[in-house]
Amino acid sequence: MNRHIRASVIIISSALLAILFVACAKPTPPKFEIVSLSVTPQEVVAGETVTVTAQVKNTGGSEGTYTAALSIDGVELERRDIAIVPGAAEEVSFTMLKDKAGTYRVAVGESTSNITVKPKLVAKEVELRYDDGTAEEAPKGRIQFGHLVDFLPPADPFTIRKIRVFGLNLDSGSKEKAFDVQIWDKNQKVLYRQAYPIDKFPLGSIQPWPVMKLALKWVELEVPSIQVSGKFYVYIWTGAPVFQGIHIGADNSVKNLHSTAVVPSDGSYKEAEPWPLICPDPTHWWHDKSKVNWMIRVIGTTMAPEE
Repeated sequence: MNRHIRASVIIISSALLAILFVACAKPTPPKFEIVSLSVTPQEVVAGETVTVTAQVKNTGGSEGTYTAALSIDGVELERRDIAIVPGAAEEVSFTMLKDKAGTYRVAVGESTSNITVKPKLVAKEVELRYDDGTAEEAPKGRIQFGHLVDFLPPADPFTIRKIRVFGLNLDSGSKEKAFDVQIWDKNQKVLYRQAYPIDKFPLGSIQPWPVMKLALKWVELEVPSIQVSGKFYVYIWTGAPVFQGIHIGADNSVKNLHSTAVVPSDGSYKEAEPWPLICPDPTHWWHDKSKVNWMIRVIGTTMAPEE
């Protein structure tokens, strides 16, 4: 056999061996890798749905099925099977919701992400108050003055819907048949102003305090949904001379940090000086401003976590 024939035989034999080797070789098994994990949205309100999507790629040499397992804080919730051919990537999605606020760890395979669940907020009625519900007296002053109370709501925004006042009407022939109510914002800008008739309060008369006290009643004044943010003020000007018009109760059970007496001054207001309350006895608690809490309350609504 000549040299050329031997070379040809060798080449043909090598090719046949290569073909035989390929034909006999086993394909590599499937191998899966999670190339991305997304959580949409990552911040929700309790009870809202979250979508968790994982992209899985088959980096092996043959088609296979990947079992994707969704877990929350290490607890498996659901499984999904997806078939993936070699070199391809497929997506698998889950939906979930949490009713309880908190931060949760979401995982599919070794890939993880966080979701934040905020509490569901609902409108809640709140009464803002600084008194214990018992009037010690209904003091008036040497001069006409307005009753001013500042309030700080539990959350912003806060919507004022009613003002509650504990008092009575000592008309006594007063020419003043109305009293003025104002709501100021934190910068003492007037947000609301309305005159109300004094006959909203029960009619009383000058009597010893134990008798007079029985006539005082809580009166609710509707306001047209005034929204405030941060501190605000309620100002009531009775406008009547001493022992006439509206008398507002005062409570001395806690230290006064919010109530004062003010008078108009050049389009603005200033604290009445000297402290204007009258009483023959200078040792009476009226003379100590730190003990005089006007019995004025505010009823409103704010958004609070659902219970």
